[in-house]
Amino acid sequence: MRVVFAPVAPPRPWRVAVAEPGPAGPGPAELRLLLACQNAADLADRPGDTPTSLAEIRALLIPPYRGQRLLFTALDPAGHALGWARLGLYEAFHRTIGHGAVTVHPAARRRGVGSALLDAVAGAARDQGRSRLILDAPRTAATEGFARQHGLCVSGCDLRSRLDLEAAGLTSRLVGANSVFPNQRPRRHARPSPHDHLNDFIPVQWHSVCPDHLLDDYVCALDSLHAKPGTAESAPFTRGEIRYREWSAQAAGLREYTACLIDPATGRIAALSSAHTADGVRGEQNETVVVPEYRGRGLAALVKARLISELLTAEPGLRFLDTFNAMDNHRMLAVNRRLGFRPLDAHAAWTLVL
Repeated sequence: MRVVFAPVAPPRPWRVAVAEPGPAGPGPAELRLLLACQNAADLADRPGDTPTSLAEIRALLIPPYRGQRLLFTALDPAGHALGWARLGLYEAFHRTIGHGAVTVHPAARRRGVGSALLDAVAGAARDQGRSRLILDAPRTAATEGFARQHGLCVSGCDLRSRLDLEAAGLTSRLVGANSVFPNQRPRRHARPSPHDHLNDFIPVQWHSVCPDHLLDDYVCALDSLHAKPGTAESAPFTRGEIRYREWSAQAAGLREYTACLIDPATGRIAALSSAHTADGVRGEQNETVVVPEYRGRGLAALVKARLISELLTAEPGLRFLDTFNAMDNHRMLAVNRRLGFRPLDAHAAWTLVL
């Protein structure tokens, strides 16, 4: 009888470690490992960009208010990170989905590191009862090939745009967008006056923490961003969740800024826009929300211009501001162009059915 032995794959020179970061995220030593890996990957994939900061990595790994965050790290025998991945399992919304990302050091690519990390992330999401895994990544030839190999498909695509805060003409564009407020100074943490004219939306800004008297409106405005058109369904934000988001950003080391427009007739938020920076050089613009009953009046451009003006004052060293918008969100992309944002690259939501 002839015995045929199947070839044995050589042992991998690395292992995948899994951790659930505590309330403040991973410790300093672990963060430095991840940062070295992330910055090497960024340099390969986005040459010329400002490196990711420690605060930005930490912010990605602080657990959500309701849900779970898992960290997966591929380590070589010397303890260096060859790649890392994160998984977010939210309970407030998207309860059937796991959200994650996979990063591999350029020197370790095409050695199975990304595949092992994906297997680990997908397995953890499946074990928690999730039916789909969504990975966020730049849309490049490398990610396209990885997606084809592992059966992922594109379920959404965002355009990353950048505003040069040192560009000539920026001030005039901001003044033009803010022309609805000709002689009105912004009020900080102030209730609107009953004597304000109905059409003169009142600009209010805050740094890091939403004023108590605006908190309920802030919750409602964020819910309207996530509401499904034609239905009453929305993401159930709460006061506690907003306060946790603020705390976690500060714990990570992010400086957050929010601008909003108040309707003086009701005292309620009509529109808002927020941004953060970790290093005072690069900023990222987050949500821009116009409450449904105020849409179609140009408030998105107004509130984003207010936010940018606030950033220029509060962060004089800031050089540019990035923002991500869905490719089919033509209105917001037009607002961005009007303010001077220029397209940089595409980022995809890659979906794997579990």
